[in-house]
Amino acid sequence: MKNANQILSSLQNKPQFSKLSQFRCIQKIQELFPLHLQNMILYGYFKNGVLNFVLSHPWAKQEFDIIIQSIKTPLRQLPPQNCSAINITDIRAYVSFKPHKEDTLHTGCSSNERYKERANAEFINNIEDTKLHTIVEDIRKILHDKHD
Repeated sequence: MKNANQILSSLQNKPQFSKLSQFRCIQKIQELFPLHLQNMILYGYFKNGVLNFVLSHPWAKQEFDIIIQSIKTPLRQLPPQNCSAINITDIRAYVSFKPHKEDTLHTGCSSNERYKERANAEFINNIEDTKLHTIVEDIRKILHDKHD
């Protein structure tokens, strides 16, 4: 009787499930980074032998570029067990400036919401220009009518 780990590893080694092995490889490499940098990695993917990480903040990319040089050499010499079938030629990162589900505002608010007018038209109109004075008085009348 096989346990769950044996079943998953046998499935992972089949060609039609090669994306599973790539996903596990990306996870293992991501675990090599410090925790604060791991939290800023949105996702990773392989393209033409290059492992690309998409980061959520420009500061994370700057720190990633500093740290990656110390990780590339050991990865080439001794890749993780999950990455033995994958030839990693380079590791790169870039910043995604697209909004994410966590970053988007709550859109459940209606744009037709009306609020009760809080202004009560109690102010002094000291404007000497007659044209501007009449405009301000018209505004005061409108506010006074809405307040009542």
